[in-house]
Amino acid sequence: MEFYYILYWSFFASIIGELLPLKQKKIIMIVWCVIFTIIGGLRWRVGGDWDQYYDHFLFSKWSNIFSYDRYGTGLQTLEPGFVFVNVLIKSIFGTFYFYNFILCSFVQLTNYKFSTYFFRERPLLCYMFLTILANGLFPVRAGFSLAITFWCWRFIRERNLKKYLMVVTAAFFIHNQAIVLFPCYFLGYIKLKSKVLLVIYPIIAIFAFRFQDFFAQIALLFDDGSMAAKLQTYTGGQTEGFSTTQNFLGWAFNYFFLINYLIIRKMKALETDFFYNVLLNAFMIYNSIFMIFAAGMGDLARAAAIYFPAQCLLFNYAIQFFLKLYKGKFELLVALFLLSYLAYRTPALWSGYFFKAACVPYKTIYDYRIV
Repeated sequence: MEFYYILYWSFFASIIGELLPLKQKKIIMIVWCVIFTIIGGLRWRVGGDWDQYYDHFLFSKWSNIFSYDRYGTGLQTLEPGFVFVNVLIKSIFGTFYFYNFILCSFVQLTNYKFSTYFFRERPLLCYMFLTILANGLFPVRAGFSLAITFWCWRFIRERNLKKYLMVVTAAFFIHNQAIVLFPCYFLGYIKLKSKVLLVIYPIIAIFAFRFQDFFAQIALLFDDGSMAAKLQTYTGGQTEGFSTTQNFLGWAFNYFFLINYLIIRKMKALETDFFYNVLLNAFMIYNSIFMIFAAGMGDLARAAAIYFPAQCLLFNYAIQFFLKLYKGKFELLVALFLLSYLAYRTPALWSGYFFKAACVPYKTIYDYRIV
């Protein structure tokens, strides 16, 4: 675990780069892109579902792109786009670590381009949020698909429906969870009043808290032998629902964020702004899905990650808005708040059985003498 703590706290410390000129900020981001690509590319037997994805790489062929049997049971085929990527990389480079390098470099490039497009003056904070809280260190199918969907937000902002649908479709052929993003473009036409949003959010939170055990039991109804095992693995034998202190703090943080996002909408007269309404509604969907399904239906809860860029964009817009509003007098308070939020979120990512079992200790191709 020491490796990850040193890595991430060094990464956090680079937030000071926001005080530097834009050129230096971009250099810091590029350096971290290279570091995270190397760490993700050199890993061996580290990361979620390693054996499964290694097998997919080994046994995928040009002849089974549309028929690759994911579990060898004949019941579920893997998305053809993902199989195609495996076969293509294997045909050109031949080795699994090149495959990891390519996926990690694509994710890091996407994080960089996303951040510099939406925040031309202060991109570093956005890049940090995406890298830590969205794709993680070791992206595979879900992380790859999620990175592809990041490009959708640019096309929503530019009101380019054709390109938006093309990107979502491409992401869907990598991981079918991307289907939940198809309606996102049209959320800009839904303009809910601030009072409505402030009431809806706690109602959903209370509903999720009250019925968390019910949702956990519903998950077992879909059990084919693997669901129960997943619940056991991911939760350590119990369903850690919304009653935990950690999840309550998450609810409180996000409700506080919502209040600030609505303040900004009013102060900047953004009630009719298409893109801002997309972000607000996507933020509500993201948190609603996660709160309702986190207790027992982990696969559905993880699908909420597709909408995470809305949280990231709104958060960064808010930080930059208040910095300008108070003309730099707020920097220390903002810095302390950001560090407290990241300090809250990051250990939550590491505390579970899944991360410790899949990612600790960190080992490379050199430890296994692969090369």
